[in-house]
Amino acid sequence: MTLFGDRRRRDDGLLEWKVWLFSVAAGIAMVGIYLEQRWMTGLALALLSGGLLLRFLSGRGSSPGGDEDADEGNGSADPI
Repeated sequence: MTLFGDRRRRDDGLLEWKVWLFSVAAGIAMVGIYLEQRWMTGLALALLSGGLLLRFLSGRGSSPGGDEDADEGNGSADPI
């Protein structure tokens, strides 16, 4: 494990669920803030926490491509 996060791109099968969950939670949070309903903002925080858990459930192991490590040493990496 390194000090900085791994910035290589990977396919994330749960990305659509994460975006959907974030959007719903953000909408509920805005409505809850507008109506000053604490239970709505609490529900939004719970949904956002669920999205955070999805982050850890999505494959932290090897990437599906598997060839990303092989491409690092050949000098063909795209500069940022």
